[in-house]
Amino acid sequence: MNAPYIHGRRRTFSASAAVDTQNAILTAIKTEDAATWLDIGRVLGKSDDRAAAYANTASPIDLPTFLAGCHEWGGRFADPLLALAGGRWADAGAVCSGDEAAALTIANLLPAIIAIEADNVTEPRELMPHEVLIRRVNALTCAWLEMIAAEKVRGQ
Repeated sequence: MNAPYIHGRRRTFSASAAVDTQNAILTAIKTEDAATWLDIGRVLGKSDDRAAAYANTASPIDLPTFLAGCHEWGGRFADPLLALAGGRWADAGAVCSGDEAAALTIANLLPAIIAIEADNVTEPRELMPHEVLIRRVNALTCAWLEMIAAEKVRGQ
């Protein structure tokens, strides 16, 4: 059978790579947040020893546990794991940046912000006409921050 929607390009990864990534993510979150295994376990709906085992052994997390981590930490938790399968975290209702370059999106907002701030007072009514562009810039910078967090996890 040769159907591209069924037999698309496959990304392969080993189960051990997934578990190693899971271990690194949980350990990094614990360190960065100055959390305990009890704190991590509470988020994941598990005991502290189970949370520690997820970060220090070859024990893979189950789907409900993965979803609990996604709920609490979003892309910071999910991106490194989803990247193994070619995916990436996006918040529900996230604004797609489209094909426009990020620098151009920010550059389009800059003149409006300069004009708004000219009197040293920024009011909501001045910002409202630029809401869509402000949201696009916010989505871009949030995505960049998530990328930075994911890279920090991978780099440890």
